[in-house]
Amino acid sequence: MYERGAMTLAALRRRIGGEAFAHLLRRWAVVHRHAHGSTGAFETLAEKISGQDLASFFQAWVRQPGKPADTADNGL
Repeated sequence: MYERGAMTLAALRRRIGGEAFAHLLRRWAVVHRHAHGSTGAFETLAEKISGQDLASFFQAWVRQPGKPADTADNGL
């Protein structure tokens, strides 16, 4: 079981800002209302909405084991 889901979303909110994060969640819900989404699709949408390159953020939070380092890039 992946235990960092909520922590990842909280860090993403800190990284991209509350307004962009709220827009991301609303848009995700509309686009995937009666369908499934993928991690890659979520990452792409987050980058599009925030205007940021979030590759290192998602690498640290989704693809690496353990808690990411306490850095602004990681939303901590």
